[in-house]
Amino acid sequence: MIYIGVLLTITPIFALFSYNSGFGYDALEYLVIGRSLNDGYQLYDFIPSKSWLWYVFVQLGINLFGGDFNHLTVTLLICTSFIGIGISSYFVVLKLTKDSQQALIASFLSLICCFFMEMNFLEPEAPIAILAIWSLLFLSKNKNLDWFVGGLLLGIAMLFKSIAMFYVAGAGLYLFYECFILRKSSFWQIFQKGLCILMGFAVPLLLSLIYFNQINKLDEHIYWSYIYPFGSYPAHTLFLKKLIIKTFWFIILTAISIILAASVKEKRKYWGNTTFMLCIFFGLISLASLMKSQASHYFYPAAPFFSIIIASVYTHYSKIYQKQLTKVYISLILLLVIVIVSIFITRREVIQRLVKIDDFAIEKTYASTVNRNLKKGDKALLIDFGSLFYFHSHQYPNVPFINTEMQTSDFVKKHTNIYEQSLKDTSLKLVLFGFRSSIIDDSTKVNTPENKIALEKLRYELNKNFTLETDSVLYIKLWHRKKTK
Repeated sequence: MIYIGVLLTITPIFALFSYNSGFGYDALEYLVIGRSLNDGYQLYDFIPSKSWLWYVFVQLGINLFGGDFNHLTVTLLICTSFIGIGISSYFVVLKLTKDSQQALIASFLSLICCFFMEMNFLEPEAPIAILAIWSLLFLSKNKNLDWFVGGLLLGIAMLFKSIAMFYVAGAGLYLFYECFILRKSSFWQIFQKGLCILMGFAVPLLLSLIYFNQINKLDEHIYWSYIYPFGSYPAHTLFLKKLIIKTFWFIILTAISIILAASVKEKRKYWGNTTFMLCIFFGLISLASLMKSQASHYFYPAAPFFSIIIASVYTHYSKIYQKQLTKVYISLILLLVIVIVSIFITRREVIQRLVKIDDFAIEKTYASTVNRNLKKGDKALLIDFGSLFYFHSHQYPNVPFINTEMQTSDFVKKHTNIYEQSLKDTSLKLVLFGFRSSIIDDSTKVNTPENKIALEKLRYELNKNFTLETDSVLYIKLWHRKKTK
């Protein structure tokens, strides 16, 4: 009953926070592609940045809540995942530990992290976390069949986003730890469990290969699900400072908990415990994705498992040092104050999301800016903030991408004439390009030879067949096709 009360209290706060946060940059891509599936397009008609099941999840989830791709239905979908994370954390930890206090703390921390790690936006890390938490339940049983089921759950998670592979790597490291450090299993035993998790993991992936082969999209599926994320996705440190500011409190709690776990007299209580060590490996290895990008939601795959570690260590020491807990609580309150002050100083607009209800009036202007310049059957190529304008205008491009992010830069390497071909389509009447200093979304690749060639061809066709005007409302540059005589 206490847990239900906590969940009922925190969920409306998170819902308000999520609603007022808007769609966010990433979510616009997911929403455009998800809605395109309703509008008759197929998977991979537009270049994705995530694995295919995420877009299907967005489509089906929004349809379940009425089918309108608006802020309310998106918030309901986000909150469904939020509740799913909380319930999963609570019941899995309760099942594994038989300790309701530990389960409550682990679940509560997992939910609080959602506020700081961009889970208030539509992100695939939410369903991935739910699947990984339940996989922990099966892997902790440490039986061959259970490892197969755990692998199966992680295989489904892989269909949302490729970071699920890190959980499998973490499980593999645990097996070597069990065999060579703990010495409680033979090499043959860990080989069997390793084979089981890989077989389970492979099942959803093989079914996906069969399906996309049937619809003649196999090459696209393989490239965007496996080759691009592991081989071509570029690394950068653009969001590192922001990540540290938002998550330092959780990093401190995790570090202190691991140090305290190392200080217990009976080492096997933690370091010989399957669940604890799986959480260590799941958490640490999943952070490998931060080597590519430090967006806050890249940290979240580790959060539920570090939360379990924190909860476990706190529960242990709270029973030993009951009288000294006052100092601990004072320290936690001080940490909370520091967090709140840092947020107020660095991100004051975030606090405002908890005290208002946004009407998002500007979004009607985004839609009208595009649609009042088009007639029925006309097409538009929207390069500046493409996914934003495509979503609100409910238009689709005549190119296979809806923004100019990193995956598009990769596509342009082999298709430097893509903009040129787009503009030669006479049904294309409107182009939005040129009012940003960055030119394209992917600032890391704007000056690569391929992008330079593609953009030069774009400018040539614009100057040849289009006229430039400044919009009277948003004051942005719009290119209109010249009228033929």
